[in-house]
Amino acid sequence: MLLNNQNLSVLEVQVLGVYQTKIEVKTISGECLFVYPTQTQKDDPLFWQSLKDIIKAKLWLPINKTLHQLIDSDWLVPTNA
Repeated sequence: MLLNNQNLSVLEVQVLGVYQTKIEVKTISGECLFVYPTQTQKDDPLFWQSLKDIIKAKLWLPINKTLHQLIDSDWLVPTNA
């Protein structure tokens, strides 16, 4: 199932840049926020390389509204099948 339910606590963001260990993002409404990677993400060089590619491609990512962290499952959520 795709993450398209407006009741979910998800924000759609576009990554603008990386500053030390903070990731600056812009929401659809134009608000700028910082996303804070988990410790596992901080220590993963492939995560940072992927993030550079995402910035270059100007892709939109989902983040948790309250924690301001990237969602591991991307735009998909498990179904209750």
